[in-house]
Amino acid sequence: MKKYFTLLLITFLIATQSLKAQLDMAFISNFSVTSDSPVNRLTWTAAKNHGVNSFTVERSTNGIDFKTVAILKATEKFNSETYIYPDTITSRDIMMYRLKIVSKTQFIFYSRMVFVKSKIPSTHTIQIIGNPVKDQLSFNYNSKNIQQADVKIYNLYGKVVFRQKIGCSTGINLVTIPLNSSFAPGMYVIEMNNGILSQTVKFIKQ
Repeated sequence: MKKYFTLLLITFLIATQSLKAQLDMAFISNFSVTSDSPVNRLTWTAAKNHGVNSFTVERSTNGIDFKTVAILKATEKFNSETYIYPDTITSRDIMMYRLKIVSKTQFIFYSRMVFVKSKIPSTHTIQIIGNPVKDQLSFNYNSKNIQQADVKIYNLYGKVVFRQKIGCSTGINLVTIPLNSSFAPGMYVIEMNNGILSQTVKFIKQ
């Protein structure tokens, strides 16, 4: 009898906590994201703002692994409140977002997931000159400002076979890289990384 009573008590407590969670839940509506280079702008409305302690903005590129972008403290406004968060991005990947909502009673809820294709202007571009190439690789790199860039060349197995830092001036830069005998004929990938944006393009060595 005691065991049966304990089971009923546990069931009651679980049901009570579940009901309390539903009552405390901050109903999120109008959760959306738009891309306005170089920012992804998130907006949402908390219908029960007075019950929210904080919002955690989480971002993912695969919908499984999420990274915390920002933690926003809820305002003191009663009832409905609208929030806007600008997330600065440096990738053209499809970005997925969700909100982790913590109530003032420390219950945790998650919003639905929204996604957007980030818009980044091609201010830094690579243009191969004379592809396929023979004894040297020449390309134009359009740089937005004066900066250092890391140049890498990968073979088809993903191994880095060449790496060098170069200085870029504003505008179009002509870059020439000698291809010695260690470069066997075949396809390669060149990557330009300025610390903010990484771009790649394929070329063929004859």
